[in-house]
Amino acid sequence: MAEPTFRYHPDPLASGSALRTDHVCSVCGMDRQIRYQGPVYGRQPDSLCLHCIHSGAASRALSISGGGERDSDMAAMFSDAVNVPDDVPLSVVEEITRRTPGFASWQQEAWLYHCGDGAAFLGRAGYRELEAHPEALAMLREDHRRYGWSPADTERFLRRMDRTGEPTAYLFRCLHCNTSLASWDIG
Repeated sequence: MAEPTFRYHPDPLASGSALRTDHVCSVCGMDRQIRYQGPVYGRQPDSLCLHCIHSGAASRALSISGGGERDSDMAAMFSDAVNVPDDVPLSVVEEITRRTPGFASWQQEAWLYHCGDGAAFLGRAGYRELEAHPEALAMLREDHRRYGWSPADTERFLRRMDRTGEPTAYLFRCLHCNTSLASWDIG
């Protein structure tokens, strides 16, 4: 059976959110060859396949009981919905948080949005990788400017970015205009 494709996370293997290994999925009970290894905000499975994330079965199966008067369940999520622009439809947020593999970060990951839609997560990036994406570097510089960093401190920080270490950047691409976007993180 072919692996599912994800609009907002085109290559979970390359990004490090999935690993090629034989396993039995805790949700569907099937023998699978690719195992999800990103965050799960819900009950923690022993093993999880990309098929169950794609179909939404994992989000439902790993939900947490809300308790209280209504005893409603809270669907499990694989990324958090933080700073979502008002023009992004709820259906997009639900697809990203409940039916798309998330990615591990030092702090809490934040999915990026552009052109009224979620952006595609491409993976971690260091300064060398970001040099090919000037719009992403400009976005990081603007973020640091808003925090009050001096241009010199910002440039020193950006040049220390490492794809496999810290600080690091998370590279995204707009699905509509192909603009490169990035966020940054440090442990």
